[in-house]
Amino acid sequence: MSRRRQMMVAMLLGALGLLGLVVAATGQAGNLAAARAWYDNEVKKLTEKSTADQIIALARECYRKGLKNEAMTHAIEAYKKAPDDLRPKYLIFALSGAKIEIVIETPLPPAGSAEVTITDADAEAVYKAEGEQVVRNFRQVQRMMATRCASPKCHGGGNPKARWVLALKGPVSRKSVAQNFRTVYKYMNRDKPKESALLQKPLKGPEAGHPAQAIRGTSDPVFIRIAAYIDTVMTDIEKMWKK
Repeated sequence: MSRRRQMMVAMLLGALGLLGLVVAATGQAGNLAAARAWYDNEVKKLTEKSTADQIIALARECYRKGLKNEAMTHAIEAYKKAPDDLRPKYLIFALSGAKIEIVIETPLPPAGSAEVTITDADAEAVYKAEGEQVVRNFRQVQRMMATRCASPKCHGGGNPKARWVLALKGPVSRKSVAQNFRTVYKYMNRDKPKESALLQKPLKGPEAGHPAQAIRGTSDPVFIRIAAYIDTVMTDIEKMWKK
């Protein structure tokens, strides 16, 4: 084979290789988007009466589809319902050893939403105090609250009467997650998650002095998922005991 032909073949193979990488990357992004769409549909089927079997089945499928944060949330939820069941324990163990990455997103924030002002040192202190995985998993809660709670009229930064505001300007980052966790932590009831002000105020709406009923009932997937998350957050006593 002549040198010129060799070069042409090499160029063709290189082009095909690059095309393959582009197709693979596009396929991965498409698969993740499809997995998230599937998850958003499946999680709506969970209710307070959902069994540990149903929850662990969802957790395992999330794990298979690469939704590791969601898999961890539901594995913990299944463990709470069935502490003697080895399946959620095994999945939690498997996920604890896996690298669970925060996907950087650039949401369109509501008008007037707050900026991230927390320092790097303060953000790392939140992760250290609460546990790396607990704060990382708050990213899911932050995403739900951005949709339900962060309108300009409520906790989006346009209401001077709002007691707290979510920092949503710019991409989701390690610092924004830490800041928003620290902002709403005081409204979590770790001993009785479902009675947390973070859930009860938007659940009761105007009856509780909240401008709107942002959570539509205790079977609302947002209520179920946030309550399950709060159940993973350590109380101050637990933190002291751990130390």
